Amino acid sequence: MNEQTMKIADTTANPGALGLAGFSLATLMLSFHNMGLFGESLTVVAMAIFVGGLVQLLAGMFAWKKGNTFETVAFIGFGVFWLSFAYISIAPFGAVAASNFSLGLYLLLWGIFGLGLFFGTLKMSNKALIIVFALLVLTFFVTAAAHFVAVAAIALAAGICAFFLGAAAFHTAMKIVLDGI
Repeated sequence: MNEQTMKIADTTANPGALGLAGFSLATLMLSFHNMGLFGESLTVVAMAIFVGGLVQLLAGMFAWKKGNTFETVAFIGFGVFWLSFAYISIAPFGAVAASNFSLGLYLLLWGIFGLGLFFGTLKMSNKALIIVFALLVLTFFVTAAAHFVAVAAIALAAGICAFFLGAAAFHTAMKIVLDGI
């Protein structure tokens, strides 16, 4: 019996570039705010909803279609982070906004989620992605600490960490795009 095997090549784009680009732009906008470059602004919320949230949700769904569990969990997870962050920013319950302590816990939990994903990156050969997730965990933990102790210097440090995180994610996204050309 003559058996033939047909292999179908996946020619779809890498959704990682899209997800990292959305994450990087939203993170950079928030870092500028956290460093005190501007006050409360709807631009941060808009970036969180549409660029951080929606773009990462889409990238996560595209990664799911490609069978990439890591990217699916990372992008959908952090897409939901950005959407929930935007909700916390604009829709407090009645007159009571989220407390610094509850925001600290919220950020700490996301840092723990990121730490789990960081360990996953250690199995990958992409050093840039390892750096992105290391900076992500650092940023979440420092930002959580800033909310727990309400010290301006720690909040500034969190903004600086977020800037380096956003820049590293942007670099990684552009590397994926440009290497694919």
